[in-house]
Amino acid sequence: MSPRVLLIAWGSRGDVAPFVTLGVGLKEAGYDVSVLASRDFGEFVASAGLGFKAFDADVRALADSPTGRAWLGGHPTIVGEGLALKRVLDEFGSPLIEGLWEHTSHADLLISGVLTADACFSLAAARGQHHVIGLLAPIWPSSNGPSSVAAPLSGRRSAINSMAGYAALRGAYPLISVPGAEIRKRLGHDRTSAGWFIKEMKATPTLLAVSPHVVPPPPDHRQMKVSGYWTPWSTSSATEGLRDELAAARKHHPVVYLGFGSMTSVDPTATAELLAGAARRSGVHAVIHSGWAGLGEHLIGIDNVTVVDDLPHDWLFAQCDAVVHHGGAGTTASALRAGVPQVVVGHMGDQFYWAERVHQLGVAATPLKRSGLSAARLADQITAVTAGPEAETHAADATRVAAMLAHEDGGGAAVKAIQGLL
Repeated sequence: MSPRVLLIAWGSRGDVAPFVTLGVGLKEAGYDVSVLASRDFGEFVASAGLGFKAFDADVRALADSPTGRAWLGGHPTIVGEGLALKRVLDEFGSPLIEGLWEHTSHADLLISGVLTADACFSLAAARGQHHVIGLLAPIWPSSNGPSSVAAPLSGRRSAINSMAGYAALRGAYPLISVPGAEIRKRLGHDRTSAGWFIKEMKATPTLLAVSPHVVPPPPDHRQMKVSGYWTPWSTSSATEGLRDELAAARKHHPVVYLGFGSMTSVDPTATAELLAGAARRSGVHAVIHSGWAGLGEHLIGIDNVTVVDDLPHDWLFAQCDAVVHHGGAGTTASALRAGVPQVVVGHMGDQFYWAERVHQLGVAATPLKRSGLSAARLADQITAVTAGPEAETHAADATRVAAMLAHEDGGGAAVKAIQGLL
């Protein structure tokens, strides 16, 4: 009987698609693979030939709710972001808990993200299962600044970075532990602490689905393997018509993608006007992703604007001269592979890390924050990567990094690592 693997992918498409890529690789290696994700990803998972188990929730509907919009729309402080996430968990945590309780019992191996790792520590221990953590961003503390999301000294190595990282994990544990606390109550386990969580993290094999050329392997965590990117599985297809339209536009203006993906907004009209206004000020042809905020309906009839919905980012970004995005791990990876300069507008969480990291690599302009962003400030950064004095340098660095990523097989490396563990 083939070992049964359950990939637990709680989140948006950017969280689910890399896990599906890993699942396809594991299936080809002879494993019986299923994905546990919100029910709106059932068709997507099935198209990859994998089994599907559902959280009884629609994550896009969650993101589009007033609570979701308030969380995803950008916050001036990390405290405000944390409080917004707490309201999301209070309102929508039940489907996450019930899905974990119901669907994890029949697997030999659980592969979880960080938001479900705490619950899976207890479930795997109670049921005698293997457990691997799959990270899409380097949330684990490290003394090496570029290797950790929470490092305050992001450009160098210092013990301060480790201390800050562990402090951040301890501070976040009341939120991370929400599903796990209920799971342990049902199992009859003792209550846990942040110290227990950190100990379990250190003892659990971990795969970091990023390129070592982008995120240096942390020197202080031997349980972690930096595998390379798990290039997202996609069922979307490019269109020749769009290719021709953008090629024609490039004869007159730089073509720039602008999109915030699954980041919804309390005011989609204002967001659409912000992006279109920044493109107009910087003199570019805008390719604006409608996204989960539904920006497309507010952009009808505007000159030099092409509205797109879901298309493979790797293909679409390669048709552009620059990419403006929210700093999601998957979107950042696609822009790096496409070899185009970036402008990153961080909304929340690890997005600020990615904004700073690609700036350090030379492929992106000065990072921006969604909170308080103006069309003028965004236009300045678009100009910096398309026509400013540093534009050629940004383009050369983007080409250089893309060449380093071109021959990686992160999904294959992750499969081999899991085979070694089992």
